[in-house]
Amino acid sequence: MKHKTIKEGDQCLVTNHLGESRVVAGPCRLFLYREQLVMLRRVTASQLQYLQIRHKDGEVEHRPGPCELFKNPLEHDTVSAVDMISLDANQMLVVYNQQGGKIQRRIVQGPILFAPTAHEWLHEFKWHGCDPHNKARMIPGADIFQKLRIIPQHFYYNVNEVRTKDDVTLRVKLMIFYELQQVETMLVQTHDPIADFLNAVCSDVIAFAATLSYDSLLQQTSDLSELSTYSQLVRRSKRIGYEITKVVYRGYHASDALQSMHDKAIQTRTELRLSTDLYEMRQKGEQMKLSKEVARVEKQHEKEEAEAQHKHNLERANASAKRQCVDIAHRSQLEKEALWSQARLEAAKELKEGELLYLHGLRKLGVDL
Repeated sequence: MKHKTIKEGDQCLVTNHLGESRVVAGPCRLFLYREQLVMLRRVTASQLQYLQIRHKDGEVEHRPGPCELFKNPLEHDTVSAVDMISLDANQMLVVYNQQGGKIQRRIVQGPILFAPTAHEWLHEFKWHGCDPHNKARMIPGADIFQKLRIIPQHFYYNVNEVRTKDDVTLRVKLMIFYELQQVETMLVQTHDPIADFLNAVCSDVIAFAATLSYDSLLQQTSDLSELSTYSQLVRRSKRIGYEITKVVYRGYHASDALQSMHDKAIQTRTELRLSTDLYEMRQKGEQMKLSKEVARVEKQHEKEEAEAQHKHNLERANASAKRQCVDIAHRSQLEKEALWSQARLEAAKELKEGELLYLHGLRKLGVDL
């Protein structure tokens, strides 16, 4: 016999010696006689959670939060608080519901906080996933998820055992970009779209390389970045509700021996090309030097010719100036002599006129001349 206090907000299960049980809610004080008291565990769900209740009769109940419940071992198997599923705007869930013996499917698009009812369950996807130790290797069933991503995505993949026309085996490295367009079509047509992509791209790359030799393939690697090369991949993606937006060629890898030979060949070609470029540069330098020398000689000749022409022009100008000076001096002498002659003539004329006047005067005076 003892007394027991039940605090406010708590609940307990009291069982007597006959196995009869009752639930007592606080606040209260109990007197226990041949009875056993067990405190009930409170389970609380916030506004971002819901309570998942499994009853003894097998029924499952979901109560969205915020709420609380005391786990009664007489009624409940388990009571747990489960986080609601948070969906972004680029995510969705595939939800199944069983009503009246029929199973229905619906798509839940984010953004939303989703809490399934007791009669609903989520579709679990199990696709090829990336190897954590090798991003270009895909492992079947490695990517397990429930939130379906509808944004553009990509993955790396190496197509192994690609054989060319001349029996050279290569590994072709690719990056594939894809986007989900039709969810319902994807759910009906495939259970693993990544596996479909891998099979289709392998088929396209092998078919592309089978018609080309090793050297031809190396010259046409740009075609591996064109969507027109991947006809089977594009057709298969459309059939399962996806769109292949781009395929990027990232390079290739051959066997070590072939790669060594190819590297040596590349090195030799590079050395020859560098030697050729160096020789051409030297020839261009010599040609430029020669052309500059010829231009310099031509300019020197032009300069000498210009100087000779200038000297000749100066001599002609000096001769012309001398001739002009001589002509001027001669004309001056002639003019001077003409003036002296005219002066002498005028003086003689005046003298004769004076003599005539003198004789006329004598005549008038009656002198017998």
